[in-house]
Amino acid sequence: MTEEFKRFLALFDSMVRYSHRWIGLMDEQKLDWAPIENPSMRFGSRLSRITVRGLLIHCALAERNFVTRIRESAPGATVPLPNDPIAAARFENADLQQTALTLHEENMAALKSYRAEDLTKKLQFVGREWTGMGLLWGMYAHRSFHLGNIDIYLRQSDVVAPEFFEFDSLVLG
Repeated sequence: MTEEFKRFLALFDSMVRYSHRWIGLMDEQKLDWAPIENPSMRFGSRLSRITVRGLLIHCALAERNFVTRIRESAPGATVPLPNDPIAAARFENADLQQTALTLHEENMAALKSYRAEDLTKKLQFVGREWTGMGLLWGMYAHRSFHLGNIDIYLRQSDVVAPEFFEFDSLVLG
């Protein structure tokens, strides 16, 4: 396991767990709240009503897709956009936070089984070439991007969001 990959695992796990603490600060009724609804409030063509619940599910399913596809794909393959109805169904009538954390723990276990060639192989995603490791850092950035969206929703619902860099772990890599 490379030092970079160890660093990634520590930072990614800390970011996901920390973002769940943020969501835990929000009133449960506000998880489905969309403070601004207009045609420009969308992420691509797949996410058109942006709520904290929707963002958390979106991140969890995207991460499941990346973790699975990087490991399973042949070099040069195209990683598709997330589309896993079985994983998505796990959120139906279930505890949002617990379901997302369970998926995260499954992802962390899968990541720990990665081989060196999984991290160095070249893959295509959204018309760009990535290494497996590069795509994992992209996944980290994706979560961070949406944590910024959640930060704004917290503030708009009169909750002071935590400081970004104050993850639970004191040693991060």
